Amino acid sequence: MAVAHLYGLKPVEREAPRAPRMFVEPADFAAVAELARSIAGCERACIRLEDDETGEMRLAFFPGLPGVEDLPAALLPNGRGLTVLDDMPASRELAEAGLPELAFWAGFALKSQGGRVLGVLGLMDSAPRSLNDVTVQQLVQLSGILSLGIGMAASVIRVLARQTLGVIEDVTELEEGAASPALRGLMRYATGRLPANDEAMAMRITGLAEMVDGTLLLTETAKSILFTHGFRLSSSELVEPEAEEEVATSAAPKEFQAMARLRIGEVHHDIARDDETDKFAFRITGSDADWVLLDNGLEQGWPEMAAEIIKRTRNATFDYVRMHMIHRRDAPMPQGEYRYDLYGIEWCVRGTPEAAEARGEDGVWRGFDASSASPDNPRDFSALAAFAAIPDLETRIGEDVHEWSKRIAAGSEITPVFN
Repeated sequence: MAVAHLYGLKPVEREAPRAPRMFVEPADFAAVAELARSIAGCERACIRLEDDETGEMRLAFFPGLPGVEDLPAALLPNGRGLTVLDDMPASRELAEAGLPELAFWAGFALKSQGGRVLGVLGLMDSAPRSLNDVTVQQLVQLSGILSLGIGMAASVIRVLARQTLGVIEDVTELEEGAASPALRGLMRYATGRLPANDEAMAMRITGLAEMVDGTLLLTETAKSILFTHGFRLSSSELVEPEAEEEVATSAAPKEFQAMARLRIGEVHHDIARDDETDKFAFRITGSDADWVLLDNGLEQGWPEMAAEIIKRTRNATFDYVRMHMIHRRDAPMPQGEYRYDLYGIEWCVRGTPEAAEARGEDGVWRGFDASSASPDNPRDFSALAAFAAIPDLETRIGEDVHEWSKRIAAGSEITPVFN
């Protein structure tokens, strides 16, 4: 359950491990590869995808090229974008990889929005050829589109898993036993969340998962089932069963250097920019923490960047509710019950942090975890009740919270940092 994070503290520590990583297949993007081949006028195209954390690699040729398992190192881009080789690698090196003789090769790096190298879009030909500037620019733009498509495909896989799990859970509420705990656990794993204890045990009994060094790991059978139906997980990801759901974040490149200092209230943040990817990142001034990438940049403006930092370093939605909710003391209520209003959204709360209940618009009292609320701070207790009583509260007030964060950010100060 969310709790208040007083402004001025360092960013919330993320205790959860990285969730199971979804992986896409190069063959999923055959149409893009064929388009690249058509633009360049080459005999063959290829897409090579690699997870730089796990080392897992997938490679596909268009048209197919059986027997080739990987590309020679000389054909891989250096991470900066385009690699066009005038001098082909030695015939021996190509032959060892299973490739035919090449007279032309062009490789376009595929990168995530965070600047992480995803792989390469390659074009090859047995005859010498050259690409004019217009063609190169078209292929660079196409590789950018392909990079976005790879990221979106992984996200869509996870969204589909969540929707499937939602259907399973809804049907189970209507008919107990409609779905086995093993099935629910497997789909929960595919969404990037952790199976419940009973689900994890059922998965182990049915042979879908096993414990390895205290962590829950899918078996090959489970991964094959998910893969067959489009839920492609990277094979070497582990999940710790006692951790909570992952809080998504992107690690920024280590070469980031601070170029500005942003002060919001009494807290100072270093702001860095990667000239290659044009992405911005932040961290608390004076800390050795990893840089955290920002979704917003100079195009959106400093207020948007500051507002994003506020939301990333404190529970802005909880703080907004706590600050703006009104205790309806004039409302006639039974002894021990209290009514609150947030711009027309109402809820009731009763009990203590050890035994708390909240009621929303549907009139149903629901228990919720308020153990994190201090007994001498009733506003924390009542704000927590809002999220229990109104499950979609964060969505309903999301825009208001964002605008509120921007108003706070409007008072921020930016000063340059000279290295």
